Amino acid sequence: MQRFALPIVIAITALLIGIGIGRYTSSSSEVIRPLSSARHSSEPASANPSAVSAAHNPPPSQSKAPASIDSAENIIAKIKTALMHSGSRHTYATFSKLSETVDASNIREVLAFVETLPKPQEKSMLVSLFVARWAELDPSAAIAYAQALPAGTARNWALTSAVTGWAEHDPAGATSWVQQLPAGPVREQALQTVVSALAEKNPQAALSFLENLPPGRNRQSLYWPVFSRWTMTDPMAAAERASQMPAGANRDTAWQVIASSWANQDPEAALAWANTLPAGQGRSNALQSVLSNWATKDPQKAAAVILTLAPGPGRDQSINNVARLWAQTDARAALDWAQGLPAGDGQRNAFRSVLTSWAQSDPVAASQFISGLPPGKAQEEATFTIALQLASSDVQSAVSWAEKLPEGALRRDALANIISQWSEVDPQAAADFALRTSDAAARKALLENVSRQWARNDPRAALAWAESLSDSAVRDFVFPSVIAAVAESDPGEAAKLLSRLSSPEAQMNATSGIIWQWAGSDPQAAGRWALSMAEGRIRQQAFESLINRWTESDPSAAGDWLGTLAPGASRDAAVSAYARKIVSSEPQTAAAWAETIGNQNVREAQLESIVIGWLHADPTSAAAWLSHSSLSAEARARLLSQGR
Repeated sequence: MQRFALPIVIAITALLIGIGIGRYTSSSSEVIRPLSSARHSSEPASANPSAVSAAHNPPPSQSKAPASIDSAENIIAKIKTALMHSGSRHTYATFSKLSETVDASNIREVLAFVETLPKPQEKSMLVSLFVARWAELDPSAAIAYAQALPAGTARNWALTSAVTGWAEHDPAGATSWVQQLPAGPVREQALQTVVSALAEKNPQAALSFLENLPPGRNRQSLYWPVFSRWTMTDPMAAAERASQMPAGANRDTAWQVIASSWANQDPEAALAWANTLPAGQGRSNALQSVLSNWATKDPQKAAAVILTLAPGPGRDQSINNVARLWAQTDARAALDWAQGLPAGDGQRNAFRSVLTSWAQSDPVAASQFISGLPPGKAQEEATFTIALQLASSDVQSAVSWAEKLPEGALRRDALANIISQWSEVDPQAAADFALRTSDAAARKALLENVSRQWARNDPRAALAWAESLSDSAVRDFVFPSVIAAVAESDPGEAAKLLSRLSSPEAQMNATSGIIWQWAGSDPQAAGRWALSMAEGRIRQQAFESLINRWTESDPSAAGDWLGTLAPGASRDAAVSAYARKIVSSEPQTAAAWAETIGNQNVREAQLESIVIGWLHADPTSAAAWLSHSSLSAEARARLLSQGR
C-alpha cells in the first residue's frame, strides 16, 4: 500500500479529506510531509519513459503479481457497489484492494469506466490508485496514459500517481525519467514523489540524489521526506548528517524536520539536541518545533521546560505556542498557567492565545470566565480577544454573546469590535442591528463605526443609506463619519456633502475632519476651501484644524499662510493654534505671533499661557521678553512671581 501514499495524499487531501486510510498513512502519521499539490498546472510532461523503463524496469512478468487477478467486469461491478457508499471510512480501503486485482490485460477497460464517472473527486481518486498500480506493471504504458489525458489538474495527478508506482518498484528508472522532464510544477511534484520513494528505502541515497539536483525554488520542501523518514529510524545519524550541510535555509529546514519528527519519539532527547545547535534562526525554529510537538502530548511538561529558557523573543514565542495548544485540550489549566507567568508581553500574548483557542471550542464557557474577571485591563483585553475571534467565524453568535454581557463599557466595546468586523462583510445588516440598539450612547457609537467602515469600502452605498435615514438627529451623527471616510480619498468631494447636514454642530465636526484629511495631502487647497467659508464658528474650527495638521508637516509654510490672513476671529483662532504647536521649540516666535491676535482677551490668555511655560524652561529669556510685552504691568508682575 505504500506505493499509493503520494497520489492519495495529493488527490484526497485536496478533495476527499478524511477518507485516506492505509498502511503508509498509519505508519507515518507522526511525520510532516508538506506537498505542493496546490501548485499543479496543466504544463505538459513530454519525456518518453520507454528507454529509461527498458534499462531499469524488469519485464511485467517479473513484477510483483497481485494477490488475485479479477476480470474487468467484476472489478467495475465492485467499484459501482463501493460508490454507493462513497464517503464512508471504508471506501478508500475497498478501492485500494480493488486496484491490487488489475493487470495489464484489464487495466485499460477499468480506467475507461472510471473516466465516465460524473463526480470529479471520485474519478481522480480511482485514476490515482489504478494508474499507480499500472506503473508497477508497465511504467511506459501508465505514463503514456497519464500524458494522454486532457491538460489540467487531473492529468497532473495521474502523472504523479504513475511516477509513484514506478518509483516504489524501480526508483532508479523513475529517477532517470523524472530528471528529463521540463522545468515546472509537474517536474517538481514528480521529484517530490521520487525523493519520497527513495527515502522510504534509503534516506542517505535520497539525500545524495537531492543534493546533486540543480537548485530550484521548491528544493527546500524535498528535504522533508528525506529527514523525516531518516529521523524515524536513526535520529542521531540524521542530525549529524544535517549539521554537515552548508549553513543556510536548506540546513535550517533539515533541522526543523528532525526536531519535529524526533520530538514525536523522544522530546527530551530532541530538546537536548536542539539546544546544542549554533545560535540563529535554524536553532530557534528547531526549538519551536520540539516544544510545539511536545505540547500536543504533554503541555504541562512542555510549559515547565519553556520557563527554563533564556528570556527573549524565542521564549515568548514558545510560551505563546504552548498556551494555544494546551488550551485546545484543557483551557482552564492553560489559563491558570498563563495567568501565573511573569508580567510582560509574553504573558499577555499567552493569555490571548488561550482565550482565542477557548473561544473557538467553547465560547459560552470562555465568556463566563471573562464575566468573572475583575473590571480592568485584563477583562477588557479578554473581551476584545473573544469578540474578534467569534466575529471572524460567526458574527451572529458573536453578537448574541456580547448582548449577554452586563450593561456598561465592556459590553459596548465588545459590540463595537464585532460590528467593526460585521461591517466589512455585511454593512447593511450591521447598520440595521445598530439602529435597533436601545442604549442611545451605544447606538451612536455603533452607527458611527458602521458608517465609517461602510464609506471606506463603498462610499456611494454608505451615502445612500445615510440619506435614507428618517431621523435627522441620527443622520447628523452618521454623516460626519461617512464624510470623514470619503475625505480620506477625496476631500474635495467630501466638502460638497456638508450641505446635507442639518445642524451647525454636525457641519462643524464634519468640516474639521475634512480639513484635517485635506491638509495632509494638499494644505494649500485645504486653505483655499477654508477661506471660502463665511466668518463664524465653522470657519474658525476649519482654520484651527488646518493649522494643527499643516504645522506638523511644514511649520514654515503654515506660518506664511497665516501672514496672508485678514484680521478677524478666524485668524485669531488660527494664530492661537499655531502658537500652541510651536511654543515648546520656539517660545519667542510663538509669543510674537500671539501678540498679533486682535481680540484682547484671547491675546492676553494666549500670551500668559506661553510665558508660564517659557519661564520654567528659560526664565532669563522669558523675563527679558516679558518686560517689553504688551501685557499690563500687573499681569507681568504676576507672571514673574509664578515663575520664581
